[in-house]
Amino acid sequence: MSGLKNKIVVLTGASRGIGAAAAKEMASDGPHFILCARKAESCADTKATVEALGATAECHGFDVSDADAAKAFVDAVIAEHGRIDVLINNAGMNVMGSVAKVTPQAFQGVLMGNVMGPYNLISAAMPSMLEHDAGTIINITSARAFMPDRFYGAYCASKAALLSMTQCLHFELVDTGVKIFALSPGFTQTDMVAEIYASSEFRAQALTPDQGQSPERPAKMLAWLAREAPADLAGKHNEIQFNDITLRAGMENV
Repeated sequence: MSGLKNKIVVLTGASRGIGAAAAKEMASDGPHFILCARKAESCADTKATVEALGATAECHGFDVSDADAAKAFVDAVIAEHGRIDVLINNAGMNVMGSVAKVTPQAFQGVLMGNVMGPYNLISAAMPSMLEHDAGTIINITSARAFMPDRFYGAYCASKAALLSMTQCLHFELVDTGVKIFALSPGFTQTDMVAEIYASSEFRAQALTPDQGQSPERPAKMLAWLAREAPADLAGKHNEIQFNDITLRAGMENV
């Protein structure tokens, strides 16, 4: 399949986990990846991997929660490449803890990273996408938006806000060639999850006592959405589970 051949794909959180796995999954299509993390050098391994598989890539480092930095990044990409075809807002963060222990600054940091980060990039990229009347935006949301629990106040609030924002933006874009998607990967074993659940107290609040799925499973869905941009799924909460969507994406052997 060559649905992404020569497309300009911006991917945040590209250094590890789902982001790195998704880049690898899409690489054989031959896109040009703009790989993003807080530090550009963090994406070096992902860059080498995707280039070995047939893609081209470059690495950028900035904080997505910084609106000025996000706009400067997007403006530079458009100046260099003329457009952004696919924007994948995968970067995210979490701070576990009770309201009594999580500081206002830490709580706000999660909201800034998980909500304002995607917003900043979408806001900066949208004028160009609308001018070209084309583009795909994928926001990585979470089923935790609907599953509150102890210690998850900041994370659940941020993912609920991101999902709602995604759905609202869908209505603004419905009459254009730009599509926006919300993808909830499900419980995935990433480095961030391992770090959080190193605490036995937090581990007890996990969705399952076992290990989560590998990053390769949600990566396959993410790549499918980027390639196909199925109109009937735009603006909806697309959650990875054994259902018709995962069957359509060819995922049930992963």
